[in-house]
Amino acid sequence: MADKDLKFETRFSRSSGWGPVVAGIIGLLIIVGIVLTMTTGLADRLLPMQDSYLDVLVPSAPDGSEALSLRSLTQKSDKTSLAVEGTVANRTDAPITGLSAVIEFKDKYTLPFQTITVAVEPSPLDRGAVGAFRATAMAGANGLGGYSLQFRLPDEGPFVPHKDERPVEPTLELNAK
Repeated sequence: MADKDLKFETRFSRSSGWGPVVAGIIGLLIIVGIVLTMTTGLADRLLPMQDSYLDVLVPSAPDGSEALSLRSLTQKSDKTSLAVEGTVANRTDAPITGLSAVIEFKDKYTLPFQTITVAVEPSPLDRGAVGAFRATAMAGANGLGGYSLQFRLPDEGPFVPHKDERPVEPTLELNAK
């Protein structure tokens, strides 16, 4: 700037020797803190959140046992697909909102190849009510082998334990004579 140019003097235009240095150090410390909390276990030690805190959300039956009762479970398969459907009952004293069934399909080597989350209808599942779910998976490269079933609260919440109360199927007895 030439000496004859107009200059406005404010308190921000005056530079002190340490201001920019201190601001740079503070900015660098903030960036290092963010990187440390995201890439190390520092956040786990600083924040008191653990997976066990979500266990409070899991409902239970009045007698303290499992909240859900699996009433029926059927599967139909052919060479290319496996369909699973079933019903589950609410054993608690309160309705359960947003319950979903998580079905993990496995290949013939028992390796999971697809996980499907489906809603249990109706929602909310009232006290003593029975809800239904259904899912179908197409066969993977290694064929179909089986599946596992769990129930989960909404928003990737904790899993809700269930009790298998399906009726026992009669067995055929052969009399060897």
